[in-house]
Amino acid sequence: MASSSDGENLISRELSSDLDDDTALQSSPSDGITSDSELAVDVDDFAYYQDVYRFVGIMKDEFEKRKPKVDWDTIQRKRSEVHETLITKQKEVAEAVQMSRERIRMKGREKMESGKERLRRLKKRTYKRLKKLEPEENYRMKIVFTKSVLTLVLKTFAVCSGQWLLPWYYAFTCPMLIIWRIYTYWQNQWQYFCLDFCYFGNLIISLILWFKPSSPELCLLQFSIANGMLYLGAFSFRNSLVFHSVDKMTSTYIHTVPVLLTFGIRWFPEESSRFWHDRFPSYEDVLQPSWQWSVLAPFIVLLVHTIIYAILVNGILKPEEHIITSFRYMKAKSSVKKIFGPEPPYMVFVLVNMVLCLIFSSLTMVFYQSFTAHVTGICILFFYITWNGAGYYVDIFRMSMGAKKKDE
Repeated sequence: MASSSDGENLISRELSSDLDDDTALQSSPSDGITSDSELAVDVDDFAYYQDVYRFVGIMKDEFEKRKPKVDWDTIQRKRSEVHETLITKQKEVAEAVQMSRERIRMKGREKMESGKERLRRLKKRTYKRLKKLEPEENYRMKIVFTKSVLTLVLKTFAVCSGQWLLPWYYAFTCPMLIIWRIYTYWQNQWQYFCLDFCYFGNLIISLILWFKPSSPELCLLQFSIANGMLYLGAFSFRNSLVFHSVDKMTSTYIHTVPVLLTFGIRWFPEESSRFWHDRFPSYEDVLQPSWQWSVLAPFIVLLVHTIIYAILVNGILKPEEHIITSFRYMKAKSSVKKIFGPEPPYMVFVLVNMVLCLIFSSLTMVFYQSFTAHVTGICILFFYITWNGAGYYVDIFRMSMGAKKKDE
C-alpha cells in the first residue's frame, strides 16, 4: 500500500503543477479567461489517474503476496550435504575397488607361488630321473667329443700332409653318417631335410669319386658343387663345431668335408690318388675351368633336383604342417622374414636358390684358379663354424649347466 500512496502523491504533485500552470495562464493577459468546464475536465483526469495508480498498487501487492519465497540458506545447506554425501560415496567406492584389487593381487600371488612350487617339484623330479640316465648320456657325449676332436686332427693332417687319406676318409664315412642321419631324422620327423640338395650333392660327389675320378670335366663339376652350394649351405644352416653333438658335427661334415676333399684333389692330385683305385686329373689336365662344367652343369643339377623335390615333396608326399622341411625352416628365420615378408612363396625360395647357385658357382672358378683364394675361402668357412661353436659353448651350454646347478 505504500507504493499506491506514493503514486497518489506523485499524481497530486503533477496535477497541482498543472493547476498552477492553468492559474498562471488565467492571470496572463494574453490567454484570456479559463472556463469552469475546463476545470471540471482537469479534476476528472486527476481522479482517473488516481484510480489507475491505485489499481496498479493493488496488483503489485497481490503479486508480492503470491510470489514464492526462496530460502537460499536452506538450498545452500542441502547442496553442501549432497556434495559431502557424494564425496563420501566416492571414497567408499575407491576403497572397495582398492580392496578388490588387493584381494585379486593376493590371490594371484598365492596361485603364482603355488604354481612355482609345483614347477619346482616337477623340475626336481625330472632332474632326478634325468640324473639316473646322466652317466650313460655323459659317457656318450664324451665319446662323441673325443671322436670329433681326433677326426678334426686327422683331417688337418690329411689336408696339410697326407692328402691320400681324404678320398678314403670321405668314401667310407659319408655313407655311414648319411644313413645315421636318415635314421635319426626319421625318428624326429625331420626326414624331409634328407631330400635337400646337400645330400644330393654329396651323392653326386661320391659317385664321381668312385666311378669316374679321372674325368677332368666331372672333377670340375665335383669341385663346383662342393665349393659352391655345399659351401653356401654351411652359412645358410649355421653349422657349428659342437664336438659333443653328433647332429651338429654331421651337419658340419656334410658341408665342409667335400670342400676339403676337392681341395686335396685340385691342388695335390698325385698325392691324393696315391692309394686310390684311379688317378685324379693333374694340374696340367685342367688349366682353365670351363663355365659349362663350373657354372652351367651345377645349375642344371640343381634344377633337376628342384624339379624332383617339388614333384616328390609338394606334389606326392605333401607333409603335414607340423613336419619341418627346408623351405619351412628357412622362411621361419627372422632375417628371411625381414627381406621377403612373413609368408614368402615357394617360388621365391626356388629363385633365390638358383641365383645363389649361379653366383657361388662362378666363385668356384676363382677358387679353382687361385690357391690363395681357395685357402682363404676355407679359412673363412672354418672361422664361421668355429665361431658358432664357441657361441654355443659360451652361451647355450653354460646356461644349461647353470640351470642344472641351480636345480641341485
